[in-house]
Amino acid sequence: MRLGRLARAAIIGLAVALGAAACSTGGSTGASAPPSAAAGGLEKTKLKIATLPAIDSAALYVAIDQKLFEKEGLEVTPQVVQAAPEAIPMLLNGEIDAMFGNYVSMFQAHDKGTLKVRILAEGSRAAPDSLSIMALPNSPIKTAKDLEGKTINVNVLHNFQELALTQVLKANNVDPASIKYVQVTFQNIMPSWKGGQIDAAYLGEPMVTAATSQMGARKILDPASGPAAEFPISGYVGTQDWYDKNPKTAAAFQRAIHNAAKLMENNREVVAKVLPTFTQIDAATAATVTFPFFSSSDNPVRLQRVADWMLEAHWLTKAIDVKSLMSPTTSG
Repeated sequence: MRLGRLARAAIIGLAVALGAAACSTGGSTGASAPPSAAAGGLEKTKLKIATLPAIDSAALYVAIDQKLFEKEGLEVTPQVVQAAPEAIPMLLNGEIDAMFGNYVSMFQAHDKGTLKVRILAEGSRAAPDSLSIMALPNSPIKTAKDLEGKTINVNVLHNFQELALTQVLKANNVDPASIKYVQVTFQNIMPSWKGGQIDAAYLGEPMVTAATSQMGARKILDPASGPAAEFPISGYVGTQDWYDKNPKTAAAFQRAIHNAAKLMENNREVVAKVLPTFTQIDAATAATVTFPFFSSSDNPVRLQRVADWMLEAHWLTKAIDVKSLMSPTTSG
């Protein structure tokens, strides 16, 4: 398998975690609930969820494949977009019920008043080796300390990549202020790295696997280690307005996502099975890449870390009480 193919897969696979997760008040979508759903208390049974073809959103597809939504009385249709901002007008126009996106972008939008967000269910958390700061074989960068004064790529400035790495750098006695971050699109990471425009590459799967096996790249630092272990990346989000109108439907959706994550915890095969159906990651690659953690429960303490670090970085104008944005957990 050539690097180019894996790099293309990585471009798709990382898009969700780094895309802006912006949404606003949205109306209801889908047909009215049939009598059976009304009897079960669901406000509606047909949902459209905006998602991207990325590993992080696998729980949605596992829940569909394993008929977990069906068990909750739901019919869920993924609405695939190539970048999260594409979902904004869809949400505004009532074309979708919710979307999948990263917490940093959500909290920024919430802070600015762009949306009043309701987190329906946590999605993915960074797992060891799922993200990596890497150096080329001939690079003089050997340790974390060698990163001081160096240039590192991020897909979006002031987003979760930079937020997590800042904390890990401090824990490794590296001055975060010495790092120069440059915005590089996924398509341009490899050319920029090989051409010397960046000194070290900030990669996610499956690009980590590709760079290691086919370029001999070396791991320098894990951005999901130490204080950033299990750093929450992304989740399923609706608007407060939609949640207020559909609380029982939201609870059913949450249960299905949580149950999918529980199934995925000890069954890698169910994840690998669905990845080729909604990403450009083929079966062979799906069998070897490192997956993120998929959240089978929602943890406000864990998620509060994101908002607190954002406030510390002056990315928010005021503190956010994350628990107040989260839906009650209804799954066991």
